[in-house]
Amino acid sequence: MIPNVTRGGRMAGLMNYLVGPGRSNEHENQRLIAGDDRVTFAYAPGAELSKYDAFEIAEMLDAPRKVHGTEVTKPLYAKDEESGEFLKDENGKKIRTGSKDAHVWHCSLAVESGYGSVPDEQWEKIAKSFVEKMGFIDPDGAKSSRWVAVHHGASKNGNDHIHVVVSMVREDGTKASTHNDFHRAQVACRELETEYGLPRLESQEHGKGLAGEKPAERARAERGNNALSDKFELRRRLRAALSTANSAEEYVRHAQDLGVRVAPSFKAGSNSEVRGYRVSLGERGSDDKVIWYAPSKLDSTLAWNDIHARFGNKDRVAGDAYLVSLHSSSQSRGDRKAVAHPVSAQQLDRMMSHKTGPDTLANIYARLSLQFERGRPATFQQLSESYARAAQGGGNVRYAARLNQRFKAGKGYGWVALAKQAGRLGRVMMQNHMAADRPRFASGVDRLINDAENIVNAEMKRIQAQEAQKVGASKAPHVPYRDWNAGARPGSGTDQGYER
Repeated sequence: MIPNVTRGGRMAGLMNYLVGPGRSNEHENQRLIAGDDRVTFAYAPGAELSKYDAFEIAEMLDAPRKVHGTEVTKPLYAKDEESGEFLKDENGKKIRTGSKDAHVWHCSLAVESGYGSVPDEQWEKIAKSFVEKMGFIDPDGAKSSRWVAVHHGASKNGNDHIHVVVSMVREDGTKASTHNDFHRAQVACRELETEYGLPRLESQEHGKGLAGEKPAERARAERGNNALSDKFELRRRLRAALSTANSAEEYVRHAQDLGVRVAPSFKAGSNSEVRGYRVSLGERGSDDKVIWYAPSKLDSTLAWNDIHARFGNKDRVAGDAYLVSLHSSSQSRGDRKAVAHPVSAQQLDRMMSHKTGPDTLANIYARLSLQFERGRPATFQQLSESYARAAQGGGNVRYAARLNQRFKAGKGYGWVALAKQAGRLGRVMMQNHMAADRPRFASGVDRLINDAENIVNAEMKRIQAQEAQKVGASKAPHVPYRDWNAGARPGSGTDQGYER
């Protein structure tokens, strides 16, 4: 179960959002699940809520704060605009810049889409148990916080979830404790998973995970009309670059060719000794901000040392030197001609010899996503994410070489063959290793592979139809860069690279 904790100062605004249509009209049958006795006396659990009801419930929850006049705030700290990391003073302490109202505690509780939906009766028990484990309920009542749980259907990612809203001013006017609440919410969810037979997170079962998406990041993507937030799009492009590179330096260059800005991170006191690297998609949102991420925070396997290790530390000095050279580079797209590269011979060799694993398939599917889905990532991108999550935790060289030549021929058969081989390997991997140990993962991936096969079959028919009409695709090995978020332009299609 996945908790997501936030704090704010607008009880009525939050409740109004929860019973509203949502950012993408995904909310439906917005209903009360559980809550404080005062709320459930006025509104029976299961009752569909209107905006008027939302304001009434907000007034009930906020009453102790207004009666006692208690103020609840949280500190604000200075952050670096590029990295997003907190700035610190000479003593190593974060620099406080002010505070903001924070009397509203909000946490969404979600189960992964592969699990299906949870009955309202079970959500009610889970919500009550959760607020008790978080320490918001006092058996005697005086130290209790008023709270409510709302259900409004699945999220955009298909996760069934509820929202728990708690007032941070208790009945006697004292402040509820939020100390270490993020960690406590995680602990409570792990206990609830065991108590109610809910699926455990892959990251908890196998020790690692992928960075999730924050509401602000999702909202920024929507404002910029981007299908994926920066985190997910960066992960897609970086893994696609891995599938086409033969060294760390080539990986960085190919990532740049896919529109990723790359900058080095240096060890303390040095401007030449590389510690790692940062990545960004530039001014991609409507706010003209450039947000940088450490790839190891997006996916632990994308750390710079791990990148070198992938290629057997081949040409490590050259890779570090090229990264250093980017320290003062503007990397303007207008100054560079971007290209789309074919999958490397080494990756093809691993796939054809069945020596591959989830990590390689994650890279291959990321590249296939750019090939087939462009600015509307869907099935192939989801497969890449699934295998990347699973990865946290000799061969037929001649055939691989022949397949690589098909990519350069430009008619698209190579990409179709690659997708088919990835699907075959995925099924074998599930049958041999994952069906018993990770049934939820296997079930979800099996469904996605079926969808991918439908896409591939449709692509094959499209290619054959083009050839029949003698409107073959361009044989040029490279294509100019264009933004995947832009719609297709008439007459610009080609089967080479990610533009078709």
